[in-house]
Amino acid sequence: MHGPVRVAILGHTAQFGGVELALVRLMGTLATRSDVQARVILFAHGPLVTRLRECGHEVEVLPLDEGIGGTTRYQAAGAATAATSAVRSAPFVMRLARRLRELEVDVVHTTTLKTHLLGIPAARLARRPLVWHVRDRIAPDYLPAPVVRLVRQVATRGPQRVITNSRATAATLPGARGLAVAHPGLTPDQIASEPRPRPALPVVGIVGRISPTKGQLEFVRAAARIAQAHPEARFRIIGSPMFGHEEHEAQIRREIERLGLTNRVELTGFSDDPALEFDAMTVAVHASPTPEPYGQVVAEAMARGVPVIATDAGGVPEIAGDGPAPVGWLVPPGDVDALAAAMDSALADADEAERRGRAGWERARTALGIGPSTDTIVGVWQEVAGRERPRVAIAHDYLTQRGGAERVVLAMLKTFPDATIHTTLYDPEGTFPEFRDADVRVSPLNRIGVLRRNHRVALPFLPFASSRLRIDADVVIASSSGWAHGFPTTGRKLVYCHAPARWLYQSQRYLGRDPRRSPIGLALLALRSPLKAWDRRAAATGDVYLANSHVVRERIDGAYGIDAEVLPPPFAVDSTGDREPVPEVAQWDGFHLVVSRLMPYKNVHRIIEAFSGLPERLVVVGAGPMLEELQAAAPPNVAVVTRLTDAQMRWVYANSRALVAASHEDFGLTPLEAGAFGKPTLALRAGGYLDTIAEGVNGTFFDEPTAASIRESVIAARAAEWDPHAVRDHVEAFSPERFALRLQAAAARLAE
Repeated sequence: MHGPVRVAILGHTAQFGGVELALVRLMGTLATRSDVQARVILFAHGPLVTRLRECGHEVEVLPLDEGIGGTTRYQAAGAATAATSAVRSAPFVMRLARRLRELEVDVVHTTTLKTHLLGIPAARLARRPLVWHVRDRIAPDYLPAPVVRLVRQVATRGPQRVITNSRATAATLPGARGLAVAHPGLTPDQIASEPRPRPALPVVGIVGRISPTKGQLEFVRAAARIAQAHPEARFRIIGSPMFGHEEHEAQIRREIERLGLTNRVELTGFSDDPALEFDAMTVAVHASPTPEPYGQVVAEAMARGVPVIATDAGGVPEIAGDGPAPVGWLVPPGDVDALAAAMDSALADADEAERRGRAGWERARTALGIGPSTDTIVGVWQEVAGRERPRVAIAHDYLTQRGGAERVVLAMLKTFPDATIHTTLYDPEGTFPEFRDADVRVSPLNRIGVLRRNHRVALPFLPFASSRLRIDADVVIASSSGWAHGFPTTGRKLVYCHAPARWLYQSQRYLGRDPRRSPIGLALLALRSPLKAWDRRAAATGDVYLANSHVVRERIDGAYGIDAEVLPPPFAVDSTGDREPVPEVAQWDGFHLVVSRLMPYKNVHRIIEAFSGLPERLVVVGAGPMLEELQAAAPPNVAVVTRLTDAQMRWVYANSRALVAASHEDFGLTPLEAGAFGKPTLALRAGGYLDTIAEGVNGTFFDEPTAASIRESVIAARAAEWDPHAVRDHVEAFSPERFALRLQAAAARLAE
């Protein structure tokens, strides 16, 4: 395997703007990866240098003549200025090329129009491949026409690859070489643990550098139209002028005075903490009259749970367009009347604004993270440096059911979208429908319908099927609770262990009875010795083990003598979508909730027994071998329901008082699902619940999986008060973004 790709990232300014803040985020993410060594070369001194160094990143300054560095895109459009700049920049290009050779970088990566153009001769003189990262729409409505013609022409043969920040930007570069799209992602610290509370007084804000393309004038004029209808509203413009736009700021101030808004509109200047600014807003406005290349501030506002009003053009619809729920209001660019009408709607209907803000937050935390975009950028670097991207494959025991392990596989696939999935059995009707869009490869056993529909019957054949499922990939990520860790591979193997096989190492707990008292148990006893031998040989083929909880880490050590790193599985649930009452319990006003497979070791029968005779009601949601038995045993205050839709699941979580969980879980995902709705959990003090529950914060424990112990916990919880905000905060530690970043880093280390 090859070592890390060495990359020099070039920026022409050290003042903070959207590009520069995105660079800080990218460098922070790259620092977690072992397949890249990135350093920054800036063409001027400024606060960005200090910020990068404080974060521990390698950065140096190679000063560019101020006359060139300060030239605006409009000044550069003139033929005389362009010619003069080319001559004056020649010595700088020579110094830059020499420095690139000294650093022995593999790739040169440019981030702005100036660095794109200066990077071409410098990279060629240094004999290094060049990648442009284009964050401006190369169009006449955004840039001077001569600049558009020049950049479009050069893009077809100057850089080896071009990365754009949106599909809208890519569309303005016809013929550019090797176009790839990497949306600027949000880091976990940018995404609120929950939508921030609505401010007491209405505040409408706009964030961005002061520029005619950012819409501050349109914002002020729209504010004037609604100021009388909302006399308590205040308006804030956060940002400062750059690139010679000081006169535009003066024009904005004059317009505020002309419209009589001096005491209503505040220009705050630049803020290096946009999250703090957004948290103080009732609604965030993006008013660019010219289509934006992406619209980073829209994503940042959504990440804080702030409802947004944004222009329906450029890259913005890629962030805030059609989805399961509206995240704000989209208006035509430059339409002051439409902008004012949207402001009025957001201020007049607080409940609707809050719903849209929460929907935006949900989309930001599940779809706008930085991991996928970083992976795209690194992949381009590896390609132009002559490095083959590691081929990643995913292995899983069997895809025949809808459970936590299968959700983890979907998260793995989202992290590595080009990966193939290899499994012994695949039943599209029995598992999550998202797998139908994946490249799923199966063993010959899958041809036998009875095995495909009931994987437990296939147990005697699975060692043979698993041993013959050879996977040709550089890195195989094996999602295993018994079989996938044994799939042979041509490359390295990263085992993500949900648990060593329960039916081998915890047979009685798995079956809920003495194994000698059931046909399946007797079969397991007969096969235990050869299966354990196979299982330990399979475990020895793993290069790295990850455990989904600390208790599973201990079990891995006990079963195989392997020290595993703990990586909690990802958690994401859409708590903002539609909710549909469950007919059987729609009339119940509050209830405790169980969400579980209905198998003996889950101890659902003990929970039902505990609630018998209590005034509290209980709803059990699940399916499994014990369904009919539990339905028959349920007292009047207990309902056992099955096959709920997503909308119905949201309804039961939202209307519950607390979740009850009494099984010996390897991880314990359902407390996090409940926590997304601000609901606490009463759980058995054991297993993975020790990882997902912080006592007194998002739940409490009982000590035994008995009816008496569970009953005592329910009674004791009557007097407890829970902070829904603290409950949701705890859930964020298990975000999909954090899982993806750590999984990518682990795979990258193996691929070295």
